[in-house]
Formats: sequence, structure tokens, C-alpha cells
Amino acid sequence: MTELMIVDDEPHSVDSLADTIDWSSIGIANVHKAYSALEALGKLKQGPVDIIITDIHMPKMNGLELIEEIRKVWPRTKCLILSGYAEFEFAQKAMQLKTVEYLLKPVLNEEIIAKMKLLIEQLQSEWSEISSMEQAVKAIRENLPLLRGTLLLEFLRTGGSELEARGTKLELLQLPFALGDDYSMFMLRLEKGFRSFNQDNRPLLEYAVFNIVEEIMGKAFDVWYGKDEYGYHIFLIRWKWDEEERRSNLSALHMKEEEYVDTLISRIQYNVKVFLKGELSILAGKWGRFPYELSSGYYEMLTVFRQQIGKESSFCMKLSGYSKCKDVHTITSLYEPPVLAQLLETGRWQEAEDKLKRIFEQMLAPKYSTRDNLIEVYFHIYNAFTYILHRNGRKISEFLGRGFEHVINGNTYHHAEQLLSRTLEMLYQLRDESLFEQQDSRRQMIQKVQRYIEHNLSGDVSLHTLAGQVYIHPTYLSKIYKAETGEGINHYIQRLRKDKAIQLLKDTDLKIYEIGQLVGLANTTYFIKQFRKDTGMTPQEFRDLLKR
Repeated sequence: MTELMIVDDEPHSVDSLADTIDWSSIGIANVHKAYSALEALGKLKQGPVDIIITDIHMPKMNGLELIEEIRKVWPRTKCLILSGYAEFEFAQKAMQLKTVEYLLKPVLNEEIIAKMKLLIEQLQSEWSEISSMEQAVKAIRENLPLLRGTLLLEFLRTGGSELEARGTKLELLQLPFALGDDYSMFMLRLEKGFRSFNQDNRPLLEYAVFNIVEEIMGKAFDVWYGKDEYGYHIFLIRWKWDEEERRSNLSALHMKEEEYVDTLISRIQYNVKVFLKGELSILAGKWGRFPYELSSGYYEMLTVFRQQIGKESSFCMKLSGYSKCKDVHTITSLYEPPVLAQLLETGRWQEAEDKLKRIFEQMLAPKYSTRDNLIEVYFHIYNAFTYILHRNGRKISEFLGRGFEHVINGNTYHHAEQLLSRTLEMLYQLRDESLFEQQDSRRQMIQKVQRYIEHNLSGDVSLHTLAGQVYIHPTYLSKIYKAETGEGINHYIQRLRKDKAIQLLKDTDLKIYEIGQLVGLANTTYFIKQFRKDTGMTPQEFRDLLKR
């Protein structure tokens, strides 16, 4: 969705235009109002705006001067002039400023809507081009960005050592950073979203983000980019403007250097969210002399980033505003009995899931939202699952398959939510596989019992004897058999005796007492009584009926 601002020194004109058009129908999310050019600049510093509709004649700063200031900081913001003045010089100046349209009042709402649709299309097209996958593919094919990123990582890891050799590399790679230059560093981490990008085209996403950063920062700064082994994206910046240009441009914007940089970083986060449909976390560092304190600053920022575990997944903060947490606290819910390994071992799956959720709920409390606590929970969970799998003769690598490398790499998990999600997946997989194995084992046991009964129907098929065949307690066998088949084991035996007796009465001339012995009922009187109970007639009556 697009952000719009309407600027005019006549309040009724601003209010009327804001309220009489259904802006949401053409993709406008919010309509901001400003009753002077200076107020408009102030609001632009507070948050990004994509399109400006402005009058020309306003006190202190007119509309054309406003557009000039906007172009210095927000060059891609679209500007549309509505004015009652038709002077040629204003129209000419508007064209020089690349204003899309110069519309004369009075103007119909339909005309404004048509021009706004055009501006929105152009805006989306421009940002789509900047972050397009085609540009990302092209950038990947070039070696220069990769070499520059590798050199930046060398500086980050070892700081100011081997300056002479690295100074030569800076020149060879056409990097405008020189020893002693003022620099600042900020780090990005890709968070949630980015649905149009999967793991296979992740590099395309990263280069799309880089293109957006370079587009926003590139007017005032040289940008040097690299990605470390932990998945953090590091950007070094130095001013392109000399001191006089900086003073002039920032004075015109009524902004200080720090405020200007903050505005651009905020714009990066906003544009990535709007155009790549994902969220970023950003940590801005301090200014220093290149390359001194570069390595120590990097590791300090890395530590601070990791301290945000369990907090909001998308944030924008400054290293200077970070207060260190000195206390370390234990995640007590990890160790409250029964522990996770015990619940997994006894197959208490729902209780295990509830315990995991209690653990991660505790992690979300501010004093537990640390990298140390994430590592504590990670190893506890990993050890619990490894114990259960090894106890059952299984390798964790076989259990996890392709996800094995992902799980053993602790640096993969930046947030408690990530670790909880993956842990629950593992729990459900272990539960389902265990239940399947359990059912398969029970099925085989029942089949063995049934085969024994079939082959020994005339002998001892008591519950105690059957339990001995499968090495379990008679009561447990009775319970499992009923649960798996839906009928009691004695009912099955009696049904088998009835069916076999009927078959022998049909197909043989054996005497009644002989048939009783073959089906395990040697007491003829009891056999006749049981047969009548099952069929409604005596064995002889059943045989006579067959002869008719």
C-alpha cells in the first residue's frame, strides 16, 4: 500500500481533497495532511511518504522549493502539483524537477485519480526494477561484489592488521574507503515474510535487499556490503558529500547528520517490507576511523544483535542506545520434573508439548531473552532428543534427514520462536513415528497370538499361556488385544471354536464328542451347551438340518 501526503496552506483544500476521494480503492493506505511546506518536511522525517500532492503558493516555502528539498533526500518520492496559477515559469520549473503533472485548479476528482494511478504504477515499477530478481541474478554473476564482501569480512575479523596488503586490495576492488576515513556500520538480519523467495533463491533475495539499500543510501554515501557466516548482512558507509556539501544539504533539510542517517535506515526497513513483503531487523553502529576498531565494533554489534533473542523479530535500534544486561538467569522450567527426556521416553507427547511451550513462554520474559538462554534451551532439547533416539538404536542424522545440518547449526536460530517451531516439528515427527512403530509392533504381536490359537485350539489357549508366547503380562495382553481388535481375546477364541465346529459338522462324519475335543471343549455337555448358545441349536440339530 502507498503513503500519500497532501500539502496546502488552505486547510479546507487539504481536508476536502483528503475526504472526498476513496483513496483506499486505488491502493493508498494512509493520507497525511500538512498545512505548510515546513510541516510537510517535518512529517517526512517521521515516516516515509511515497506521493506528495502540493500547492505552489505557500508562505515561507513554496511548493517548488518543497519539491527541491524532497528531491535531495527522497529522490523517488513522486510529486504532483495542483495550483490555480498558470504562469509559464512555474510550469517550466515543475518540469525541471521531474514533477509528473502540473494540474490547474479547479480539477475533477476523476482527473486526480487517473494521475494518482499513473504515479502508483510508476512507483511500483521503479521499486520492482530495483529489487527485481533479474538484477539480483546479474549481480550474482559478477565477481566484484563477492570479492568486496570477502575483503570486508577480513577487516571485520582481524581489524587493522596487514593494512598495506589490504590497502592494495581496496584499490584493486575500486572501493572508495581509505585509511583514516570516517565510517559507520550497520547490520541487517532478514526476519519473517519474503514468501516469494524460498531457500533455493535466497541469494536473489539478499541481492534485492542490497539493491534497495544502495538505492536509498547511495545518493549521500559510498556503501560496502558483506555477509558473515552467521547470516548477518553488514554495511559500511562513508560520506560522498564533502563537509561543505553536507552542511548545505543538511541545513536545507533542517536535519543533523545523525538524524539524516536514521531517516535513511528507517526507509530501508520500510521499503523492504513494502516491496519484498518481508521484515528486517537493523542495528546501527557508531562512527569511527577506518579500519580502526572495525573488528571490535563488529563483534560488539554481533553480541548486541544476539541479545535480542525472544524479543520482537523486527526492530530498528542504535548501538549507542543499547544498555547491557549484566545478569544471567537460568530457565528454571527446563529442569522442573518431569524433564523433557522423561516425557519423551514414556511417550507422554501432549505433556511434552505443554512443557516446551512453558519453556519458551518463560524465554519471552525480558530477563531470559538472551543468547545464553537460547543456547541453554537449544542444547537441553538437542540432548533430550538425541538420548531417546540413541536409546532406540537410531541416529539423529537419520531421524532428521536433510534437516540435520540445520538443527546442529546453533547459529541458525536467532529467535526463540524459530527454535520452538523446529522443536515442535521434531516432537510431532517422533510422536508419529513412535506411534506407528508401536502399532506395528502390537499388530505383529496380535497376529502371533491369533496364529498360536488357530494351531493349538484343541490344547491350552489360556490367557496365561498366550501371554507367555509374546513375553508380556496376561493383563497387558488382554488390554492391548481389546484396544487393537475391538473384541476380547476370549470372545475371539469362542468365535474361532464355533466356526471350526460348524466346518467340521459340514465336512466330516466325526462324532459330536470328537469335534468338541478338536475345538478345545472336551466336555461334550459343555460343548453342546456352548454351541446352542452361539447358533440357537445343538450340533446334531445343525447336522440334521444340513442333510435335508
